[in-house]
Amino acid sequence: MRPPGKVLLIANNFPPVRGGSAVVYDNLARNADGRIVVLAPKINYRDGLPIVGWREHDRHAPYRIIRLPLLRTKLQDAHVGLVWKRLLIANDLWIRLRLIVMVLAVIRRERISAVCIGELLASGWLLSILRWLPKICLLVYVHGEEITTEDGYDKGARRRRRALLADRIIAVSRFTRTAIRSALGPSADARLSLIGNGVDTTRFHCGEKQPDLIEQYGLRGRFVFVSVCRLLEKKGIDNAIRAFAELDVLDQSCLLLIVGMGPFQQELQKIAAATGAKDRIIFTGEITDDELVSHYRLGDVFIMPNRELANGDTEGFGLVFLEANSCGLPVIAGRDGGSTDAVCHGQNGLVVNGNSVEDIATAMATLRSDALLRAKLCEGGRAMATAADWKEKAALFMRLCAGDTEASLACEPRALVPQPASQATETGHRTA
Repeated sequence: MRPPGKVLLIANNFPPVRGGSAVVYDNLARNADGRIVVLAPKINYRDGLPIVGWREHDRHAPYRIIRLPLLRTKLQDAHVGLVWKRLLIANDLWIRLRLIVMVLAVIRRERISAVCIGELLASGWLLSILRWLPKICLLVYVHGEEITTEDGYDKGARRRRRALLADRIIAVSRFTRTAIRSALGPSADARLSLIGNGVDTTRFHCGEKQPDLIEQYGLRGRFVFVSVCRLLEKKGIDNAIRAFAELDVLDQSCLLLIVGMGPFQQELQKIAAATGAKDRIIFTGEITDDELVSHYRLGDVFIMPNRELANGDTEGFGLVFLEANSCGLPVIAGRDGGSTDAVCHGQNGLVVNGNSVEDIATAMATLRSDALLRAKLCEGGRAMATAADWKEKAALFMRLCAGDTEASLACEPRALVPQPASQATETGHRTA
């Protein structure tokens, strides 16, 4: 094992940008005692706009963050004419050149002993250059959807497979680990490690519902199903709305609170407007990071019945489930992707078929009517959240970065063993 050194983490998605991978990287850095240096962008590659609040975030972060304008080409640059394509190729080359110069400078200045790539497809090309540096451990952090989703930029997944030829590959869930094995074969096992995602229990914890928010959203006397996520089709909020409408026919004391924004929002609002329950379906829109915990606490049950889309896009893990558990909520999760690493059916939540409105409605009705089951799932959820300690996961990550082959290859919840999806669905029908 190499002597302890610093790790350079390269991440396009990093706070104050929101998202599961951004939360993971921030918490790894926060719990690594200053031994992780982060290289992140100032401009959001999704819309080409400056990232709001990055200076304030970096000023208060207890670790070093270095920013470049962009680490990759902007997404909206994909569909342009031939002349613009040539200009964009030149721009992409300039971005890559500036990135590699910065990476090499940081490695020398900060005495970096390991480099971790946070975006497999966007930054994986760096590995072909960095592999020529002596005594530098190269890692990639894989969340799931970047392996399973079809990508026109990488037909046949050749670029992704090349990027996976790192010294260590870290998967966030068993689903992700299986997807990597499918792409690389059993020869990858020696380089493949599993570090399940965690939750910051000092921030996400039980508390009273905030009175002003109760009044703002009209929640007084209501049983609240809450969903907190980026509004994407794979999250399954459309089917949650349809299921809620079925439940609303029987029990109009319930309310569905949908927290967040995203490209699927207009479609969700159309679906909600077409139901007879539209007056009891509330879209909060975007909230600040400081308001996140208080919005979780507004719920009695958390719901996000995620599913896999036709192009393979799916949930790699589902950090929101652990965050909701830590705030004292039982959860309803879809069985696709890596969510069954976060949710164990009957112990911290219910696992359903995210494609089945009937299954989702049954789970919602069950948790609405069964207070004892809710209490049991709340207790199990808090236990699972407590076991998912970021300090332990950061320590494992740093050991892997140091080349420790004795490091445990699985950092999974100790108290809970998720059931196979088929068992979870069958149990869900029995429970209901």
